[in-house]
Order: sequence, then structure tokens, then C-alpha cells
Amino acid sequence: MKSNWILKNLSMLVFLVLMVSLAKAEEFSGHISGFIGLKTMDSNDWPDLDNHFAMGIFFDITKDSWPVSIVLDITDTGGKHKHDGMEDLGHTTELHFGIRKIFINQDSRIEPYIGGGVSSIYAEQEIEVNNVSTEQDDSTVGIWLGAGMYYEMNPKFGLGLDVRYSDGEVTLFDEDLNAGGLYMGVTGGYQF
Repeated sequence: MKSNWILKNLSMLVFLVLMVSLAKAEEFSGHISGFIGLKTMDSNDWPDLDNHFAMGIFFDITKDSWPVSIVLDITDTGGKHKHDGMEDLGHTTELHFGIRKIFINQDSRIEPYIGGGVSSIYAEQEIEVNNVSTEQDDSTVGIWLGAGMYYEMNPKFGLGLDVRYSDGEVTLFDEDLNAGGLYMGVTGGYQF
């Protein structure tokens, strides 16, 4: 199930990138950035698995005449908890689709932004008891809201900071859990 979900979401990202490459470069601008950071989840829902390492790809595109950018971001997170010689694992993958308002000041290299939209969330847990592992996964649709900034190093490369919150409920091991959380991290990549 996971491989089909990731394949579907990655194909959407590739489709969006192809749309950009077919468009006239002088009409569109945007960012393609790598993301690395942390995701903090509800400790009541994810006991001992509430802190995840997070990485992703963030993409936004706009036209000069548009008031906002269109966003397609994908993140992958994971955490583990070792206990009594055993290991529990938690994992989420999120596809964030929505809009981003980038505030551009011609006199500054810093471009703050805010955004939000729909989040497609996949989550899984693998619990080990008496050296026997049991795994369950689920997916859902939720929301995300975020803010951050780009810092233009040069006309083609930028660094940034991103903070966002996502929310979406999944059912794992007969419990309803919030698979979203608070993301914090840095970005770096190509701007066009």
C-alpha cells in the first residue's frame, strides 16, 4: 500500500515539474528546495515515537499576474524507540498541496511567506512485543498551515527556514491518532 501511495504522490510532483519546464521561463518563477528538519507529533498519540527526523522536497510556482504561488511539497519522516532489546518504529509521508503568499521586497534578499492547504497523509507504526513485530498503516486527508522565509544567496540559489503544522487523523492498532505535527527545518535549492 505504501509504495502505491508514494508512487502516486511522486508522479504528481513530476507532473508539476514537467508543467513548469514546458512553460515559458520568462512567465513563471518559483522554487524547488530540499528540506531537512524535525517533526514533533502528539506524545499522547505517539508515545516514545513523537519526535521524527524529517526531509522533503518543496516546490512552488507563480506567474507575475498571480497573487499567490501554487505549492506542492512532499515530506517523509521517521522515528524509533528502543526498549528491552526491541525497537518500535513510526513513519509518516505527507503531500502538501495549496497556496503560498511570498512577500517580495526588491530592496531585500529576504522573502517571508505564509501558506496552507490540503495534506494527504500516510502513517505507519511497527511495534515490537516479545521480539515479534506487528505493523499497521493508514492514510487520510487533512490540512496544513505554514510560514517561513527564503534568503536569496544569488539569482539561482536560495536558503530558507520553514515552520508548518499539519493535522489529519489515522487509525492504527484500533486507536485514532493525529498523524500530523509541527515541522521545523531549513531549505535550500534552486529558484527560477
